[in-house]
Amino acid sequence: MQLPDKPPLTENAVVASSRELFDLVSKALSQGKGAFLKIFAKDSKDKYYITILLDRSKVLAAECLLIDSKTEVRGNEAIEIFKRFLNKPVVVDVFSLDEIELKMSVAENLDVYSETPKILLEELFGKSVPTVEKKEKKSEETKSIPQPEPGLTPKPVSKPPQKPQVPGKPEVAVNFTGGTLPESAFQKYAENIIKESQRIKGLKINRIEFDANVGEGVVYLNVRVYGTSESENRREIEIAEKRVFHIVSKHAPILLREAEVKPILRDIRVVINGEEVKPQEIVDREKKKEGNVTRDGRIKLAVLEDVWPYFSNFAKTVISDIEGAGIKVTRAYFDVKGRREFEINLAVVVESDFDRATTERTIRTILTRHTRELGRSIGRYVSVRNVEVEMVEKPTTVTAPSKPVVTSSKAAEILAKKELLEKEVERLLKEAGIDELAPFTEEKKKEAEQTLLKSRVEPAIETLKNRIHAELKLIPRVTFKWLKMNHEVVGATVYVDVEASFAKENVGGLFGAYSGVSDEKIKRDITETIRRIIKDVSRDYGVAINLRKLNIILR
Repeated sequence: MQLPDKPPLTENAVVASSRELFDLVSKALSQGKGAFLKIFAKDSKDKYYITILLDRSKVLAAECLLIDSKTEVRGNEAIEIFKRFLNKPVVVDVFSLDEIELKMSVAENLDVYSETPKILLEELFGKSVPTVEKKEKKSEETKSIPQPEPGLTPKPVSKPPQKPQVPGKPEVAVNFTGGTLPESAFQKYAENIIKESQRIKGLKINRIEFDANVGEGVVYLNVRVYGTSESENRREIEIAEKRVFHIVSKHAPILLREAEVKPILRDIRVVINGEEVKPQEIVDREKKKEGNVTRDGRIKLAVLEDVWPYFSNFAKTVISDIEGAGIKVTRAYFDVKGRREFEINLAVVVESDFDRATTERTIRTILTRHTRELGRSIGRYVSVRNVEVEMVEKPTTVTAPSKPVVTSSKAAEILAKKELLEKEVERLLKEAGIDELAPFTEEKKKEAEQTLLKSRVEPAIETLKNRIHAELKLIPRVTFKWLKMNHEVVGATVYVDVEASFAKENVGGLFGAYSGVSDEKIKRDITETIRRIIKDVSRDYGVAINLRKLNIILR
């Protein structure tokens, strides 16, 4: 991946545990808006150069170069390789990025960004990291308490006076880590939660707890709400729980107004009548729908019921575009996970004339492009997690050479006479002289060559069109719109005229239209791609194909 030209915060540091690496990352994040890691690792199989781009809460992009085998992996595969070395000795460089440098890094590595799942830092470094922090904090607190000298009676430690709790008023507790904020902001937040929760029939809020991890300009929140319900109907209690989830999320911006920090909700838990239900458990148990998208059952989908119409249309559009690229889809299964943010997992069985790498790249590119469009349509974050492609061979049909079918003895007699007549004509032509026979033979020869050439040209042109159509969709920074292609056979050479239209893409809300690369560079990439495909098809089919005219329209 590309990185702004700047010196590392930590260079050539040897770490042997996830805790040590997390400390370096935390230091970099405390000085900026993001971090960039270069990790050098080795095992018995290969040597690895891993690069990871992070913001304060999640992974943005991940890439890994396998040095010995000279292969490159991105996204989830790169993250899995990184996790294998979390508790093994590695050499790491850590860069701290400010807001502009972070956005520029994303813009320079959009292809890697689009293929990387946005997992949280806790998941990346393992669940042991927060536990270690709590243990260390607890040990520090223990050390700070003065111990009485031997033989002396310990003096009672005076506790600060607490405000008397108003009877019937819910209790509000705030626990800070990493810094502090005005507690009045959390009191205001809690008052709004309590006030709106009073509209829920039979529900009473008893206590609200905030665990606030304060960073630079942000606060990461875990919210726990305790209450009681007069209802004995489990369904009504679950509806109340879901409404409280919504209320907690709805009023979080109060912290931005009152304390001038951006709130990021990491976890919300609601405990009613002593029983806790998390949002995802409710969704998975009651609201996820799985079924056929098409009548023939070829496309299946599993997603939350309330967004089923959006994702069913999305699935049909994706499969239609994949088949338009020359890849036949036998079966497809879209498994969409999440509630507020969605992750798409696609398993697909296809028949393709392309090799596996080209087929997988084409499918992932089409899926990623439509995923971005869907996210903008429904106003939620949607990403691609896994794409599993299974390729099956096309059924081959063997056609036997056509022979005259003899249906009777009379037909056999006529065919025998035909062969005798052909031999007699051939003998008479030879007696007439070679000069008179030559034009006849030459004409037949040319006719045979044209027939042979035509039999190779038609499949070659069809393959050429499909390959150009598929690979133009993979050109970065532009969206492929349409393709026109004509050809003319002159002698033994096929001349091709190509016209293609593209639209320049926007960079996901960072800078608007992409301005870092000139139109000429994009057109040059498109031209080189088309010429390479023509050369490959010409070699595969043994047909001389030349590009006569090329027109690239870029809007």
